[in-house]
Amino acid sequence: MRKTINKLFLIITVISALLLTTGCDLFIKTNKGQVDQKWYMGLTYEDDNGNDTDYTIETDGTIAAVALEDGYGDEFGIIKGEEAYLNINTIIKNIDKRFYVDATNNLVMFTDATKTYKTKIGGKTINETENTDYVISFMDGKNCYVNVKFVKKYVDFDYKVVKAEGKSPARIVLKYTSGEKNQMTVKSNIEMRTKADYQNLIVTTLKKNTKVTVLEESGDWTKVGTDDGFMGYVPAKKLKDKETKKTDFKSDADTYTHVLMDKKISLGWNAITNLTANGNLETIIEHTKGLNVISPTWYSLSDNKGNLRSYASATYVEKAHSKGLKVWALVNDFGTQDKASKEYTKKVLTDTTKRENLVDNIMTNIKDYNLDGINIDFEFINKDIINSYLQFLRELSIECRKAGKVLSIDNYVPSSGSEYYDIAHQSLVADYIIIMSYDEHYAGSKEAGSVSSMTFTEKAVSDAIALTGDASRVINGMPFYTRAWITTPATDGKKGEGVYVEDATNGNYYLSSQAITMDKAKELYTNAKVKPTFDETTGQNFVSYERETAQ
Repeated sequence: MRKTINKLFLIITVISALLLTTGCDLFIKTNKGQVDQKWYMGLTYEDDNGNDTDYTIETDGTIAAVALEDGYGDEFGIIKGEEAYLNINTIIKNIDKRFYVDATNNLVMFTDATKTYKTKIGGKTINETENTDYVISFMDGKNCYVNVKFVKKYVDFDYKVVKAEGKSPARIVLKYTSGEKNQMTVKSNIEMRTKADYQNLIVTTLKKNTKVTVLEESGDWTKVGTDDGFMGYVPAKKLKDKETKKTDFKSDADTYTHVLMDKKISLGWNAITNLTANGNLETIIEHTKGLNVISPTWYSLSDNKGNLRSYASATYVEKAHSKGLKVWALVNDFGTQDKASKEYTKKVLTDTTKRENLVDNIMTNIKDYNLDGINIDFEFINKDIINSYLQFLRELSIECRKAGKVLSIDNYVPSSGSEYYDIAHQSLVADYIIIMSYDEHYAGSKEAGSVSSMTFTEKAVSDAIALTGDASRVINGMPFYTRAWITTPATDGKKGEGVYVEDATNGNYYLSSQAITMDKAKELYTNAKVKPTFDETTGQNFVSYERETAQ
């Protein structure tokens, strides 16, 4: 009996050892439920009653999930027969920003370094001369869908169309990023799950020897993707034979030539508010040193058709050139001080006919006044029209490139709030990116401080260089003004001017400020009989004094 027990113990021990060494999941509790693949791939929405409902389309065709490189797209695609279409927002966000839709003029466009390719929505012709054998684009409600073949014509990327089968929806699988990625092989049949745990639902079952791309490695589980568009988690121990695959999609970035000066730029803006002000150029530059570019603020949008208000002067340009200065005239969208200015910006930029008229007007002025370049300073740009603004810059850059004229673009300091301006893309088409390094503290700030401290400026410039990848094409715009800050103690029952600030230590107060010139700042502290001291934190001189009444 003892021998029998010993043999039994030995057998159990051996089996246990085998189970441990082979990684058997025999004793692991697993969820056998299947996820709704339409829901998982973003093809459903929650209705007003809280129910998951399938998306529908107005046109003929099959809705398809869009498998991006690391997840499923927010917008679905549509398959019509043998043709696959992507929402243009998917294309812009993931494949190439240079595609553009103009619903007003019924156009889908692509712009490269030298040309814009236009197609009518619903048509098969490019630039009215080149015919295709497929419908290039169509509208479904307010959404524009573009044929992947048209995208592939101009941009190097890979796609695969997978038809719907059983409970698995149709899928359009996209690959568009160059670089190295790891691939592995599935050891044996295994369930892919929605998250890294056996208790999560099953996406699909991967067959033995299936090749997968590694998307994320985290301990015992690995997120993987298949060639036919399934993505999810599998146990890391179920994968083998890791190998690195390199993808190298072609880029046309080198076709974007830039018109550059062979020296560092020292630029000054010359505020011109009327034609008479052009006569002050010599006085303005009399005491400057090293200045090699002047930017007179001559042009503003004057209507919603793309026309310009102009204070341009040929004599000014001739005089500037005689002084060794290049002239980059400024064009803004706010100089008319008209309440309708914001609407001008939107209506012109979002309408291709009006936008092209604006470009034509700019280029006509460049030629007529022998300008060396143009400086774009548009401030009424929000997220709703950013694609149209970037399209304007692309179209303008083509003409500047042809004419050998400099295109410079003014930008806010890089931040989360201004990220949508897309400095990286701007730098592709522009010659110079100008960072307006001021408004660190501004009218309405809840603390007094520098307009542009040293650390603020250094970060602004370094962030811009990181976005452009080329320090030689980044210009730092410095403020030639400061702010006089006034703090007024809060008195019960009396409302002060400015922003109310609560201060438990020194007492609550009202904070207001006024933008002033450097000369005015000197006048103020001289009259107050105080001397400036150097502040190490900001890298600037600082003055503080008290007065009994406001001045």
